[in-house]
Amino acid sequence: MKAFRGTLIAAAILAAIAVITLLARPELLDPDRYTEPVGHPRLFEFEKHELVKVEVKRPDGDTVTLQEIDGKWTIGGTEFVAGRSMVNRVKHQIHDLTARATVVEQTDQPELYGLGRNAISVALTLRDGRSLEFLAGDPNPSSVSYYLQPVSGDELTPGERGAIYTVKKSAVDYYSLTLDEFRERRFAGFDSKDVTRIQAGLSLEGEGMESAPDQLDVESVGERLWQMRAPVEMAANDDRVRRLMGRVSALKARDFLPVEDDLEPFGLAAPRADITVSFASRDPLRLLVGADAPSDNRFEELAYMMLAGDDTIYIARRGLLEEFGQDPAELRNRRVVRMKAADVVAVDAWLEPTEDDDLTGNHGVRFAAEQWVWKDGVPVPGSTPKRVAQTLAELEVHEFIADDVTDLAPYGLDAPVARVVLTDRESAEREVWIGDTGEPLVDPEGHERERYYATVAGSESVYLVEYRVLNVIKDMIREGERKRKKDEEKAARRERIDSIADPEEEESP
Repeated sequence: MKAFRGTLIAAAILAAIAVITLLARPELLDPDRYTEPVGHPRLFEFEKHELVKVEVKRPDGDTVTLQEIDGKWTIGGTEFVAGRSMVNRVKHQIHDLTARATVVEQTDQPELYGLGRNAISVALTLRDGRSLEFLAGDPNPSSVSYYLQPVSGDELTPGERGAIYTVKKSAVDYYSLTLDEFRERRFAGFDSKDVTRIQAGLSLEGEGMESAPDQLDVESVGERLWQMRAPVEMAANDDRVRRLMGRVSALKARDFLPVEDDLEPFGLAAPRADITVSFASRDPLRLLVGADAPSDNRFEELAYMMLAGDDTIYIARRGLLEEFGQDPAELRNRRVVRMKAADVVAVDAWLEPTEDDDLTGNHGVRFAAEQWVWKDGVPVPGSTPKRVAQTLAELEVHEFIADDVTDLAPYGLDAPVARVVLTDRESAEREVWIGDTGEPLVDPEGHERERYYATVAGSESVYLVEYRVLNVIKDMIREGERKRKKDEEKAARRERIDSIADPEEEESP
């Protein structure tokens, strides 16, 4: 009896498995519409770089053509740039497409699979002239795969249709997207290394940016060196300038609108920002930022934008207005020495005694044969010369105190506590002076850190720098003094040894 009960339980389990299988694979219930999969053939095979054209024909008569011309992908019949991500998606999904299953070898009812009048026709052209064509149909009953039917290939004669397969959904579902989805959404991209100037006319009244300038003009004066020309003349911070460039080049369209004769409704007749980016190797890019655009996301602020000479109005995030509208002082270059530590080949330092520290002296080091040495050629142990070169060459000030200073005495810079001269590979020199203590920096816990007045010789500006700048100079002087005393002791011992070895030399007239 127990054995019989076990047989019934096993049969019930097998029946449940059969039901689940039929629910997951309904094609097993319809042998006229489906056949048992016979394998997983490779449908297409080519190298990604071989693809030069994609033509998509929709059942409603619309056609979208992506074509590579002189290395650039465009949308046929328009001047639109094709979306790089979309082109890469086609290449990635189709270049080695393998079927998940063979559904039917032949059928006279392609409509059952969405491969009749409602099919999407896709033709791929390769660089050698070959053409690969297929029809994309409906999703299968499980909606995780789509039906696909090749209509050209090495094994098919012209006009012949191949077998019907299922392929992964991601391989073909995007062919039903609108033309705008095939456009490149980054509409103001450029190479930041090619930028020579950024100019902006701004009208940001009432935007909550009271310190925003009316104009901004920043010009490249060397590799990663920038000079602000307006609203004031001053060195500009490379990282800040790159943020300005990044805000423009990263703009991504949320939507596209055709240019209207009347730009007033979009705020583009009198834009809030008129930004021109100039380049060394191409025409300038001029971006206009207009009124706020409606947004479905209350956390995302959008604005209407357009490029000069373009026939499209873009809707994109308006965050760049805050970046361009910041106080110009925030753009000021805090690296005031403007020298690269890797280029420094000589450091000479002078230190005067103070009430708190009687350490004094002047010492110099040179970088030769891939190491730092003292002036007499003796290698310097440790990392002190490298720390001094890096701290002073890439000195980043904490605070700007005054410009056009004619009297340095109030800052203790008429008789500085420390002076350091840096020399680079091109024999250019920068001299940094450290003066009296200034207002300390107070951290959130209430701890104070000393800061010192500083200037770069010839700059006529005074800054506040942190205490470690003076500390690394002291480290170098301290090590130099230790070496000097040891050298003096060695010289004295040598002199005594010489006098003992030849006592008659001292007695001789």
